Amino acid sequence: MTSVNFLLSTSHNVLFVHYGDNWIRGSERCLIDLLTHINKDIFTPVLWCNSDMLAFAVRKLNIRVYVSEFTLLFGEQTPQYNFTGYKKSIHQGLDIVDHHQIDLIHSNSGAPSQWLNLVARARKLPLVLHLHARYPLRDRITLGLHHASMAVGVSQPVVDQLLNDGVKKTRCQVIPNGIDTVTLLAQSIIDLRKMLSLPSEAFIAVSICSLITRKGVDLLIEACRQLRGLYLPIHMVIIGDGPERANLEMQIHRAHLKNYVHLIGEQHHVVGLMRGGADIFVSGAREEVFGLTLAEAGLARLPVVAPNVGGIPTVINHNHTGLLVRTENPRAIAQAIYYLFSNRKERIKMGDNGARHVMKYFTISSHTAKFELLYSTLIMDPTMPVKWLSHWQILPPLQASLKFIKQYKWMSSSMNSLTSYNEVL
Repeated sequence: MTSVNFLLSTSHNVLFVHYGDNWIRGSERCLIDLLTHINKDIFTPVLWCNSDMLAFAVRKLNIRVYVSEFTLLFGEQTPQYNFTGYKKSIHQGLDIVDHHQIDLIHSNSGAPSQWLNLVARARKLPLVLHLHARYPLRDRITLGLHHASMAVGVSQPVVDQLLNDGVKKTRCQVIPNGIDTVTLLAQSIIDLRKMLSLPSEAFIAVSICSLITRKGVDLLIEACRQLRGLYLPIHMVIIGDGPERANLEMQIHRAHLKNYVHLIGEQHHVVGLMRGGADIFVSGAREEVFGLTLAEAGLARLPVVAPNVGGIPTVINHNHTGLLVRTENPRAIAQAIYYLFSNRKERIKMGDNGARHVMKYFTISSHTAKFELLYSTLIMDPTMPVKWLSHWQILPPLQASLKFIKQYKWMSSSMNSLTSYNEVL
């Protein structure tokens, strides 16, 4: 039977597991889009998460949702050694798998792998890790990222970490994020100049991100200060919120940029805002393995100025859909912005190129189709379900592994308090 016939004749139950903060941002948005567009005649999704906000959004899709407090062992937050809670997560996972007759487990980040590795092995199921970030070696080991049926990274730098650890190429692949272009383009266009009472000659640079250190908004503010010093009529519009807001407001105040840098908080119709008079999109990210907002900016026909870091070069083609600059360098950001301000034809050309690039590579339909094919392949392949004696990976970088073990030698003694696998399962 071909894979196509297999899919058309069989329905499969997939358990999606998400561990994260109680918000809807990058990885949550990716999961919601995937659950919205997955072919439900072929795959029946079930969600298990620790976020009430995510659960509320997914229940609107008429999908069964379970919400639990997940326990992560050896994490940075306390309690670090709650083995009772860890066992509870394993038992609940087994109950959900058995109740819904799950055929495959999809972990929407690395963290749930820590207990899903045991759940999947106990029931001999394929386990997919969907990785939206790069993880330090410590986390790659404690979370068990090397032991799944397939690790899927949103960009090549994510996968490269595991490949460098010695994971086989056949158990890693890249599936770029996709955006719902139809829904996003249907958003009402909002006139930014009118909304913020900006002058007609304003050159508007938009950035969409959480206000956290990693997103580098402080670098954008400094770039804006430098450009205002050159009398460029730039206005920086920052869409998003987060714990760094107070510090950023203080930086804006000290730089006398209150009238030129606009922190407008979370907004629901970001593509409509970008299409409403923005000239360019900017990012100051210190680390970014993909960047959904970069794809959304392309869809809005905006050229992008962004650091050449992580997976950004997989989304932005330098000198074609935008300009890539050195990281941690507000002067380089300012120079790229000035170039686009001075070259209107080039700016428009890059924006048009960006829209074509997004429609070719980053649509939600393409993203969903690749995951559907992956699920069917893993379910059909008898070598892909993880078992007690399969899919374990000894880390080749021995020196790094020994350093980790020495640094965290308490782990071996702590593990003695964990009940044996047979008793737990």
